Amino acid sequence: MALEKVVVSAEEIEHILPEENAPQPIFKQLPPPIALWARIAMASLVPVLPLLCIVAIVLKIAFRTQPPRVRYALVSYLSTLLVVSGVLATVATVLVVSFVPIPAIVNNGLPSLDEQTDFPLLASADALSSADVSSRLKPLVIVVSPAVRLWNGQEIASQSFGAGVLLEAAQSGYLFATANHVANHGPLRNGSPPPHVMIATAAGVWSNAEVVAIAAPQDLALLWVPRHSGSARFVQPIAEATDGEDVFVIGHPEGLKYSLSTGIVSGLREEAIQISAAISPGNSGGPVYDSHGQLIGIVSSKFDHTRDANAENLGFAVRAQLLRDAARWSFYGSGRQRLEAYVDDLQKTQSVSPMTGKLGTKTGKE
Repeated sequence: MALEKVVVSAEEIEHILPEENAPQPIFKQLPPPIALWARIAMASLVPVLPLLCIVAIVLKIAFRTQPPRVRYALVSYLSTLLVVSGVLATVATVLVVSFVPIPAIVNNGLPSLDEQTDFPLLASADALSSADVSSRLKPLVIVVSPAVRLWNGQEIASQSFGAGVLLEAAQSGYLFATANHVANHGPLRNGSPPPHVMIATAAGVWSNAEVVAIAAPQDLALLWVPRHSGSARFVQPIAEATDGEDVFVIGHPEGLKYSLSTGIVSGLREEAIQISAAISPGNSGGPVYDSHGQLIGIVSSKFDHTRDANAENLGFAVRAQLLRDAARWSFYGSGRQRLEAYVDDLQKTQSVSPMTGKLGTKTGKE
């Protein structure tokens, strides 16, 4: 038997009046599927995405026997928290990678020097070629950069850097010379923490060094790094520059580390020597050697091309003999002791070379 379809319009429904004594429907509001305290507890895990993921997995397993209404509410709420936590973690990661530098690996000493079994014999009896200087003297040069303190207190190298040269390898540590403007620190004050710079050898790993003395008017600074192993000794010979003699300059011009340039002593200018060897930013603090490997100067400056664009090959270095004059230095910590020890060792080993007629030193493994 076919059933007829009955269609009731909305107007007809509106005219239906409820009976006067008919019972009124009673709607009882159900409690929320997830208690407020549980929502707050789970929301507090939003900043820690890995922990929130673990809690979500545990709750999903623990609530598998609950009614569908509770399971659906739990999954919906946890999904919202995971999305919010993921977005926050992504934003935080981008900010950290963009603005927080990755801490550099910093050594407590100079392993590359500690491991050396000997140092070059200087002064050389025979004149050194450019190839000889490159192979024998470049290992005595370092990279020097002002120390920058990060938000976590760690010190790393800054964007600017210059050069430095090994003066002495003693049983207790290494003494280096560089230009004071490369160290880039204020005046030494009694009671203040020792100023630091970052230095690196050709191995490329940075180490922390103390600035133990400065001679500000001469733009010189002394650096000290403790020694942890090894017994090879070295004392860098110092000589007076001779006008017109060949010179070798080692440094890091424009970031090209351990570059060698050659030239002559163009002139003697009171406490400085003028050299024709090419120098650029990054050479400051680097050594100027004569043809026998003796230190005759520390690179300090070059003529500013903005003053005269036609000026060429006008570089200047502070005379290395000034390193020996303790009266010119302002010391910090053990600086005076380190310099006096170097000068004493220099005097003990220095003699007049029959080949060059200069004061020179012969040192090596002891």
